Amino acid sequence: MNFLLPKSKRGELQPLPHLLLPPPIRAISHLNKLGIPNVHARCSICLTFDDGPDPIYTPKILEVLENHNAKATFFVLGEAVEQFPGLVYEILKAGHGIGNHTYSHSHPWMMSPLRAQQEVSKTNSIIKSVTGITPRWFRPPFGRLRAAMRRQAHLEGMRTVLWSRSVIDWGMLGNKAGIARRLETIEPGDIVLMHDGKREANNPEFTVECLPTFLQSLGEKALAACTLDEVF
Repeated sequence: MNFLLPKSKRGELQPLPHLLLPPPIRAISHLNKLGIPNVHARCSICLTFDDGPDPIYTPKILEVLENHNAKATFFVLGEAVEQFPGLVYEILKAGHGIGNHTYSHSHPWMMSPLRAQQEVSKTNSIIKSVTGITPRWFRPPFGRLRAAMRRQAHLEGMRTVLWSRSVIDWGMLGNKAGIARRLETIEPGDIVLMHDGKREANNPEFTVECLPTFLQSLGEKALAACTLDEVF
């Protein structure tokens, strides 16, 4: 389905203007600036994990989060949800949030507008068929803001969420020492990008190793990691 405005005088279909879309959320403080009420009083940071669910690393991350009484939001891929629906149940059962990260994680700029829309809508349908809920959050692959995807997410009642801090747990920089060092720079109000899915160049094995120390430091500072759903 194409969601377009009426035809122009020349008979051309006009896409929904980019400026009509809400800006992507990049930090908890961004919500305050937008005047969104009821920000969770104890919510200091929002941890987010992309590209799962993964049969090896998602359970390990869930265990670490449980051990430190921390919550997170998992931006899942539709194709992974189809393969591992039980892991999505485990995520929700543990009190974490779910977001839409498209079906196949294809680069948003390397597809037609119709397919870009379908990557969003298909994933929502899969998540709802498995869990009975519709996600409130959308994150585009690679953080690339393709207008067709953002429009579809908006029309399906989702807000686009990026991040203010990435631990860069991928590629050559995604080694254990680098991830640990970047975790130390996280501040209250941050939305943190990490990965639980082992795909492409991701290194979730190092993220799993670094998380316990980081989460322990949060507790010592009386800070809390919450889901995006808890923010408002």
